[in-house]
Amino acid sequence: MEVAVALALLFLCVLLLASGAIAFLLIRHCLAALHRRRSSADADPEARAPAAPCHRQPQPAAAAAKQQQTLLIASVKKEAQQQQQAPRRLAWREVEALTGGFDEAAVVGRGGSSTVYLARLLDGSPVAVKVHRWCGGERRLRAFRQELDLLRRLRHPNIVALLAYSDDHEEEGALVLEYLAGGTLADALHGATAGSAPLLSWSQRMRILHDVACALEHLHDGGGGGGTSTAVVHGDVSASNVLLDGAGRGARLCDLGSACEGFSAAVAPARAAVAVGSPGYADPFFLRTGIVSSKSDVYGFGVLLLEAVTGLPAAGSGENLTARILPRVRARGVAGLVDGRLIGDGGYDEEEADDVARLAVECVAAQPGLRPSMAQVRAAIAEKAARSIAKAGYGHHIQLSKLLELT
Repeated sequence: MEVAVALALLFLCVLLLASGAIAFLLIRHCLAALHRRRSSADADPEARAPAAPCHRQPQPAAAAAKQQQTLLIASVKKEAQQQQQAPRRLAWREVEALTGGFDEAAVVGRGGSSTVYLARLLDGSPVAVKVHRWCGGERRLRAFRQELDLLRRLRHPNIVALLAYSDDHEEEGALVLEYLAGGTLADALHGATAGSAPLLSWSQRMRILHDVACALEHLHDGGGGGGTSTAVVHGDVSASNVLLDGAGRGARLCDLGSACEGFSAAVAPARAAVAVGSPGYADPFFLRTGIVSSKSDVYGFGVLLLEAVTGLPAAGSGENLTARILPRVRARGVAGLVDGRLIGDGGYDEEEADDVARLAVECVAAQPGLRPSMAQVRAAIAEKAARSIAKAGYGHHIQLSKLLELT
Protein backbone atom coordinates (compact mmCIF):
# COMPACT_ATOMS: atom_id res chain seq x y z
CA MET A 1 0.00 0.00 0.00
CA GLU A 2 2.77 2.43 0.93
CA VAL A 3 4.64 1.54 -2.24
CA ALA A 4 1.58 2.37 -4.35
CA VAL A 5 1.16 5.73 -2.64
CA ALA A 6 4.82 6.55 -3.18
CA LEU A 7 4.62 5.67 -6.89
CA ALA A 8 1.54 7.82 -7.27
CA LEU A 9 3.27 10.80 -5.65
CA LEU A 10 6.34 10.27 -7.82
CA PHE A 11 4.20 10.17 -10.99
CA LEU A 12 2.42 13.35 -9.91
CA CYS A 13 5.74 15.14 -9.37
CA VAL A 14 7.02 14.02 -12.77
CA LEU A 15 3.78 15.21 -14.40
CA LEU A 16 4.03 18.60 -12.73
CA LEU A 17 7.67 18.99 -13.78
CA ALA A 18 6.87 17.99 -17.33
CA SER A 19 3.97 20.48 -17.47
CA GLY A 20 6.20 23.25 -16.15
CA ALA A 21 8.89 22.43 -18.69
CA ILE A 22 6.36 22.46 -21.53
CA ALA A 23 4.93 25.77 -20.32
CA PHE A 24 8.44 27.25 -20.13
CA LEU A 25 9.25 26.10 -23.67
CA LEU A 26 6.00 27.55 -25.03
CA ILE A 27 6.62 30.90 -23.37
CA ARG A 28 10.19 30.95 -24.69
CA HIS A 29 8.98 30.09 -28.20
CA CYS A 30 6.40 32.89 -28.13
CA LEU A 31 8.95 35.43 -26.92
CA ALA A 32 11.41 34.39 -29.64
CA ALA A 33 8.74 34.71 -32.33
CA LEU A 34 7.78 38.15 -31.05
CA HIS A 35 11.43 39.22 -31.07
CA ARG A 36 11.88 38.01 -34.66
CA ARG A 37 8.79 39.91 -35.79
CA ARG A 38 10.02 43.12 -34.19
CA SER A 39 13.47 42.67 -35.76
CA SER A 40 11.87 42.17 -39.19
CA ALA A 41 9.80 45.33 -38.77
CA ASP A 42 12.89 47.31 -37.82
CA ALA A 43 14.72 46.06 -40.94
CA ASP A 44 11.84 47.02 -43.29
CA PRO A 45 10.91 50.72 -42.96
CA GLU A 46 7.81 50.30 -45.16
CA ALA A 47 6.42 47.54 -42.92
CA ARG A 48 7.20 49.38 -39.69
CA ALA A 49 4.47 51.47 -38.14
CA PRO A 50 5.34 55.10 -37.27
CA ALA A 51 6.24 54.24 -33.66
CA ALA A 52 9.20 55.17 -31.51
CA PRO A 53 12.42 53.08 -31.65
CA CYS A 54 12.39 49.87 -29.60
CA HIS A 55 14.58 51.29 -26.85
CA ARG A 56 12.00 54.02 -26.16
CA GLN A 57 8.57 53.78 -24.64
CA PRO A 58 5.83 53.12 -27.26
CA GLN A 59 3.83 56.16 -28.31
CA PRO A 60 0.21 56.43 -27.23
CA ALA A 61 -2.28 55.32 -29.86
CA ALA A 62 -3.55 58.86 -30.45
CA ALA A 63 -0.05 60.25 -31.04
CA ALA A 64 0.81 57.42 -33.43
CA ALA A 65 -2.40 57.99 -35.37
CA LYS A 66 -1.67 61.73 -35.60
CA GLN A 67 1.85 61.09 -36.91
CA GLN A 68 0.53 58.66 -39.51
CA GLN A 69 -2.04 61.24 -40.61
CA THR A 70 0.68 63.90 -40.92
CA LEU A 71 2.79 61.58 -43.09
CA LEU A 72 -0.22 60.82 -45.30
CA ILE A 73 -1.05 64.52 -45.77
CA ALA A 74 2.58 65.27 -46.67
CA SER A 75 2.55 62.43 -49.21
CA VAL A 76 -0.69 63.68 -50.79
CA LYS A 77 0.66 67.25 -50.98
CA LYS A 78 3.87 66.04 -52.64
CA GLU A 79 1.94 64.00 -55.19
CA ALA A 80 -0.38 66.91 -55.95
CA GLN A 81 2.62 69.21 -56.39
CA GLN A 82 4.23 66.79 -58.83
CA GLN A 83 1.00 66.47 -60.80
CA GLN A 84 0.70 70.26 -60.92
CA GLN A 85 4.18 70.59 -62.37
CA ALA A 86 3.69 67.87 -64.98
CA PRO A 87 2.52 69.16 -68.41
CA ARG A 88 -1.11 68.32 -69.11
CA ARG A 89 -2.12 66.28 -72.15
CA LEU A 90 -4.85 67.99 -74.21
CA ALA A 91 -7.36 66.65 -76.68
CA TRP A 92 -7.12 68.20 -80.13
CA ARG A 93 -10.48 69.93 -79.72
CA GLU A 94 -8.99 71.74 -76.70
CA VAL A 95 -6.13 73.01 -78.86
CA GLU A 96 -8.65 74.26 -81.41
CA ALA A 97 -10.59 76.07 -78.69
CA LEU A 98 -7.42 77.56 -77.22
CA THR A 99 -6.33 79.03 -80.57
CA GLY A 100 -9.81 80.21 -81.56
CA GLY A 101 -10.01 77.66 -84.35
CA PHE A 102 -6.43 78.49 -85.42
CA ASP A 103 -7.31 82.13 -85.94
CA GLU A 104 -4.79 83.82 -88.26
CA ALA A 105 -5.11 87.02 -86.24
CA ALA A 106 -3.54 85.21 -83.27
CA VAL A 107 -0.42 84.10 -85.18
CA VAL A 108 2.78 85.51 -83.65
CA GLY A 109 5.34 83.38 -85.48
CA ARG A 110 5.91 80.84 -88.22
CA GLY A 111 8.56 78.18 -88.86
CA GLY A 112 9.24 75.59 -91.52
CA SER A 113 6.56 73.19 -90.25
CA SER A 114 5.01 75.05 -87.32
CA THR A 115 2.85 78.04 -86.52
CA VAL A 116 2.83 79.82 -83.16
CA TYR A 117 -0.41 81.29 -81.81
CA LEU A 118 -0.86 83.67 -78.88
CA ALA A 119 -3.61 82.32 -76.63
CA ARG A 120 -4.93 82.95 -73.14
CA LEU A 121 -5.87 80.54 -70.40
CA LEU A 122 -9.07 80.85 -68.38
CA ASP A 123 -7.26 83.00 -65.80
CA GLY A 124 -6.08 85.37 -68.54
CA SER A 125 -2.46 84.20 -68.56
CA PRO A 126 -0.89 84.39 -72.04
CA VAL A 127 0.61 81.23 -73.54
CA ALA A 128 2.25 80.37 -76.86
CA VAL A 129 0.68 77.45 -78.74
CA LYS A 130 3.14 75.94 -81.21
CA VAL A 131 1.22 73.85 -83.74
CA HIS A 132 3.28 71.37 -85.77
CA ARG A 133 1.99 70.02 -89.07
CA TRP A 134 4.05 67.18 -90.51
CA CYS A 135 1.61 66.14 -93.27
CA GLY A 136 3.18 62.70 -93.65
CA GLY A 137 6.76 63.95 -93.32
CA GLU A 138 8.70 61.55 -91.09
CA ARG A 139 11.43 64.10 -90.34
CA ARG A 140 8.91 66.70 -89.11
CA LEU A 141 7.11 64.14 -86.97
CA ARG A 142 10.43 63.05 -85.45
CA ALA A 143 11.33 66.66 -84.67
CA PHE A 144 8.00 67.18 -82.88
CA ARG A 145 8.39 63.97 -80.86
CA GLN A 146 11.97 64.91 -79.97
CA GLU A 147 11.03 68.38 -78.74
CA LEU A 148 8.01 67.08 -76.81
CA ASP A 149 9.99 64.33 -75.12
CA LEU A 150 12.79 66.65 -74.02
CA LEU A 151 10.54 69.49 -72.83
CA ARG A 152 8.48 67.08 -70.73
CA ARG A 153 11.61 66.11 -68.80
CA LEU A 154 13.80 69.20 -68.82
CA ARG A 155 13.38 71.86 -66.15
CA HIS A 156 15.61 74.95 -66.21
CA PRO A 157 14.89 78.68 -65.77
CA ASN A 158 16.62 79.47 -69.08
CA ILE A 159 14.83 76.82 -71.17
CA VAL A 160 11.30 77.58 -72.31
CA ALA A 161 8.77 75.70 -70.14
CA LEU A 162 6.20 73.25 -71.50
CA LEU A 163 2.76 73.73 -69.91
CA ALA A 164 0.64 71.31 -71.93
CA TYR A 165 0.69 69.34 -75.18
CA SER A 166 -1.42 67.36 -77.63
CA ASP A 167 -0.06 64.38 -79.55
CA ASP A 168 -3.12 62.31 -80.46
CA HIS A 169 -3.78 63.85 -83.90
CA GLU A 170 -2.66 61.99 -87.01
CA GLU A 171 -1.16 64.89 -88.96
CA GLU A 172 -0.69 67.59 -86.31
CA GLY A 173 0.64 68.13 -82.81
CA ALA A 174 0.76 71.05 -80.39
CA LEU A 175 3.01 72.34 -77.62
CA VAL A 176 1.60 74.88 -75.15
CA LEU A 177 4.60 76.91 -73.96
CA GLU A 178 5.19 79.82 -71.62
CA TYR A 179 4.82 83.10 -73.50
CA LEU A 180 7.65 85.64 -73.46
CA ALA A 181 6.61 89.10 -74.55
CA GLY A 182 10.09 90.31 -75.53
CA GLY A 183 10.23 88.44 -78.84
CA THR A 184 13.43 86.83 -80.10
CA LEU A 185 17.02 87.95 -79.62
CA ALA A 186 17.27 88.31 -83.40
CA ASP A 187 14.42 90.83 -83.39
CA ALA A 188 15.94 92.73 -80.47
CA LEU A 189 19.41 92.92 -82.04
CA HIS A 190 18.44 93.70 -85.61
CA GLY A 191 15.11 95.47 -85.20
CA ALA A 192 16.61 98.90 -84.51
CA THR A 193 17.84 100.99 -87.39
CA ALA A 194 21.42 102.25 -87.48
CA GLY A 195 21.95 105.37 -85.37
CA SER A 196 18.86 104.88 -83.21
CA ALA A 197 18.85 103.90 -79.53
CA PRO A 198 19.66 100.20 -79.17
CA LEU A 199 16.84 97.89 -78.21
CA LEU A 200 19.31 96.06 -75.98
CA SER A 201 21.95 97.75 -73.85
CA TRP A 202 25.40 96.25 -73.43
CA SER A 203 24.59 94.97 -69.93
CA GLN A 204 21.37 93.36 -71.17
CA ARG A 205 23.27 91.63 -73.96
CA MET A 206 25.77 90.21 -71.48
CA ARG A 207 23.02 88.93 -69.22
CA ILE A 208 21.23 87.28 -72.15
CA LEU A 209 24.44 85.60 -73.31
CA HIS A 210 25.04 84.28 -69.79
CA ASP A 211 21.46 82.95 -69.61
CA VAL A 212 21.84 81.10 -72.91
CA ALA A 213 25.22 79.70 -71.81
CA CYS A 214 23.58 78.40 -68.62
CA ALA A 215 20.87 76.66 -70.65
CA LEU A 216 23.38 75.01 -73.00
CA GLU A 217 25.59 73.93 -70.12
CA HIS A 218 22.53 72.33 -68.51
CA LEU A 219 21.74 70.43 -71.71
CA HIS A 220 25.31 69.24 -72.21
CA ASP A 221 25.47 68.06 -68.59
CA GLY A 222 22.46 65.82 -69.20
CA GLY A 223 19.79 68.07 -67.78
CA GLY A 224 21.10 67.92 -64.20
CA GLY A 225 18.20 67.07 -61.93
CA GLY A 226 15.62 67.89 -64.56
CA GLY A 227 14.70 64.31 -65.33
CA THR A 228 17.19 63.26 -67.96
CA SER A 229 20.62 61.79 -67.28
CA THR A 230 22.06 61.76 -70.82
CA ALA A 231 23.77 64.63 -72.62
CA VAL A 232 21.68 66.71 -75.02
CA VAL A 233 22.98 68.73 -77.98
CA HIS A 234 20.60 71.54 -79.00
CA GLY A 235 21.61 71.40 -82.66
CA ASP A 236 20.31 74.83 -83.72
CA VAL A 237 21.74 77.59 -81.53
CA SER A 238 20.78 80.93 -83.07
CA ALA A 239 19.45 84.36 -82.12
CA SER A 240 16.03 83.33 -83.48
CA ASN A 241 15.88 80.47 -80.97
CA VAL A 242 16.45 82.72 -77.95
CA LEU A 243 13.29 84.25 -76.46
CA LEU A 244 13.29 87.31 -74.21
CA ASP A 245 10.92 88.23 -71.43
CA GLY A 246 9.30 91.65 -71.56
CA ALA A 247 10.73 92.99 -68.30
CA GLY A 248 14.29 92.22 -67.22
CA ARG A 249 15.31 90.88 -70.63
CA GLY A 250 15.97 87.44 -69.21
CA ALA A 251 16.41 84.79 -71.89
CA ARG A 252 15.01 81.32 -72.64
CA LEU A 253 16.44 78.86 -75.13
CA CYS A 254 13.74 77.30 -77.32
CA ASP A 255 13.18 74.96 -80.29
CA LEU A 256 14.61 71.55 -79.38
CA GLY A 257 13.35 69.86 -82.53
CA SER A 258 16.88 69.43 -83.89
CA ALA A 259 18.33 68.11 -80.63
CA CYS A 260 20.37 64.90 -80.23
CA GLU A 261 20.41 62.89 -77.02
CA GLY A 262 22.45 60.13 -75.43
CA PHE A 263 25.31 58.65 -77.41
CA SER A 264 24.20 60.66 -80.42
CA ALA A 265 24.84 63.80 -78.37
CA ALA A 266 28.56 62.94 -78.33
CA VAL A 267 28.99 61.85 -81.96
CA ALA A 268 25.97 61.55 -84.21
CA PRO A 269 26.59 61.09 -87.95
CA ALA A 270 23.22 59.35 -88.24
CA ARG A 271 21.37 62.52 -87.23
CA ALA A 272 23.06 64.67 -89.86
CA ALA A 273 19.83 65.19 -91.76
CA VAL A 274 18.22 66.71 -88.65
CA ALA A 275 20.83 68.72 -86.76
CA VAL A 276 21.86 71.07 -89.55
CA GLY A 277 21.68 74.43 -87.79
CA SER A 278 20.64 77.80 -89.15
CA PRO A 279 22.59 79.65 -91.86
CA GLY A 280 25.59 81.43 -90.38
CA TYR A 281 25.52 79.34 -87.18
CA ALA A 282 26.12 75.84 -88.56
CA ASP A 283 29.41 74.25 -87.53
CA PRO A 284 31.69 73.96 -90.63
CA PHE A 285 33.18 70.75 -89.19
CA PHE A 286 29.69 69.26 -89.08
CA LEU A 287 28.98 70.41 -92.63
CA ARG A 288 32.16 68.67 -93.83
CA THR A 289 31.87 65.44 -91.85
CA GLY A 290 28.20 65.05 -90.85
CA ILE A 291 29.32 64.61 -87.21
CA VAL A 292 27.50 66.69 -84.62
CA SER A 293 28.65 67.09 -81.01
CA SER A 294 28.31 69.44 -78.07
CA LYS A 295 31.09 71.48 -79.68
CA SER A 296 28.67 72.20 -82.54
CA ASP A 297 26.56 74.13 -80.03
CA VAL A 298 29.71 75.89 -78.82
CA TYR A 299 30.37 77.05 -82.39
CA GLY A 300 26.84 78.40 -82.75
CA PHE A 301 27.16 80.19 -79.41
CA GLY A 302 30.44 81.74 -80.57
CA VAL A 303 28.62 83.23 -83.54
CA LEU A 304 25.99 84.50 -81.11
CA LEU A 305 28.74 86.24 -79.11
CA LEU A 306 30.01 88.02 -82.24
CA GLU A 307 26.46 88.96 -83.17
CA ALA A 308 25.83 90.53 -79.75
CA VAL A 309 29.09 92.50 -79.85
CA THR A 310 28.80 93.80 -83.42
CA GLY A 311 25.03 94.00 -83.83
CA LEU A 312 25.42 92.38 -87.25
CA PRO A 313 23.37 89.35 -88.39
CA ALA A 314 25.06 85.96 -88.56
CA ALA A 315 24.22 85.53 -92.23
CA GLY A 316 23.27 87.87 -95.00
CA SER A 317 24.34 88.81 -98.47
CA GLY A 318 27.85 87.63 -99.18
CA GLU A 319 30.07 86.14 -96.47
CA ASN A 320 28.89 84.96 -93.07
CA LEU A 321 29.65 87.05 -90.01
CA THR A 322 32.50 84.78 -88.86
CA ALA A 323 34.28 85.00 -92.21
CA ARG A 324 34.07 88.81 -92.19
CA ILE A 325 34.89 89.49 -88.53
CA LEU A 326 37.34 86.82 -87.34
CA PRO A 327 40.44 88.04 -89.24
CA ARG A 328 39.99 91.56 -87.83
CA VAL A 329 39.40 90.34 -84.26
CA ARG A 330 42.48 88.12 -84.40
CA ALA A 331 44.58 90.99 -85.74
CA ARG A 332 43.56 93.94 -83.56
CA GLY A 333 40.78 92.91 -81.24
CA VAL A 334 37.31 94.41 -81.24
CA ALA A 335 38.32 98.01 -82.04
CA GLY A 336 35.94 99.50 -84.57
CA LEU A 337 33.67 96.44 -84.59
CA VAL A 338 31.35 97.10 -81.64
CA ASP A 339 27.72 97.89 -82.48
CA GLY A 340 27.66 101.63 -83.24
CA ARG A 341 24.29 102.01 -81.55
CA LEU A 342 25.95 101.29 -78.20
CA ILE A 343 28.19 104.36 -78.45
CA GLY A 344 26.68 107.23 -76.55
CA ASP A 345 23.87 106.69 -74.08
CA GLY A 346 24.95 103.91 -71.72
CA GLY A 347 27.90 102.95 -73.87
CA TYR A 348 29.71 99.67 -73.38
CA ASP A 349 32.67 98.26 -71.48
CA GLU A 350 35.61 98.17 -73.93
CA GLU A 351 37.54 95.60 -71.91
CA GLU A 352 34.49 93.31 -71.67
CA ALA A 353 33.80 93.70 -75.38
CA ASP A 354 37.36 92.71 -76.26
CA ASP A 355 37.27 89.72 -73.88
CA VAL A 356 33.91 88.51 -75.24
CA ALA A 357 35.09 88.84 -78.85
CA ARG A 358 38.25 86.82 -78.12
CA LEU A 359 36.13 84.19 -76.35
CA ALA A 360 34.05 84.01 -79.52
CA VAL A 361 37.22 83.32 -81.53
CA GLU A 362 37.94 80.32 -79.29
CA CYS A 363 34.38 79.04 -79.68
CA VAL A 364 34.47 79.08 -83.49
CA ALA A 365 37.85 77.34 -83.81
CA ALA A 366 38.03 75.15 -86.92
CA GLN A 367 38.63 71.93 -84.97
CA PRO A 368 36.02 70.98 -82.31
CA GLY A 369 38.75 69.74 -79.99
CA LEU A 370 40.17 73.26 -79.75
CA ARG A 371 36.89 74.78 -78.63
CA PRO A 372 36.09 75.18 -74.91
CA SER A 373 33.17 73.38 -73.28
CA MET A 374 29.97 75.30 -72.52
CA ALA A 375 30.80 75.06 -68.82
CA GLN A 376 34.08 76.88 -69.50
CA VAL A 377 32.35 79.42 -71.75
CA ARG A 378 29.66 80.14 -69.15
CA ALA A 379 32.28 80.58 -66.41
CA ALA A 380 34.35 82.90 -68.64
CA ILE A 381 31.33 85.13 -69.37
CA ALA A 382 30.38 85.23 -65.69
CA GLU A 383 33.92 86.33 -64.84
CA LYS A 384 34.73 88.71 -67.69
CA ALA A 385 31.31 90.41 -67.89
CA ALA A 386 30.40 90.17 -64.19
CA ARG A 387 29.74 93.89 -63.69
CA SER A 388 27.51 94.21 -66.74
CA ILE A 389 25.51 91.09 -65.81
CA ALA A 390 25.00 92.41 -62.29
CA LYS A 391 24.00 95.81 -63.68
CA ALA A 392 21.33 94.16 -65.84
CA GLY A 393 19.63 92.83 -62.71
CA TYR A 394 20.81 89.24 -62.69
CA GLY A 395 18.19 87.06 -61.00
CA HIS A 396 16.86 88.61 -57.79
CA HIS A 397 19.38 91.48 -57.72
CA ILE A 398 22.19 89.06 -56.99
CA GLN A 399 25.31 90.71 -55.60
CA LEU A 400 28.49 90.86 -57.65
CA SER A 401 30.32 88.69 -55.12
CA LYS A 402 27.61 86.05 -55.37
CA LEU A 403 27.77 86.14 -59.17
CA LEU A 404 31.49 85.42 -59.09
CA GLU A 405 30.81 82.47 -56.81
CA LEU A 406 28.79 80.88 -59.64
CA THR A 407 32.00 80.30 -61.55
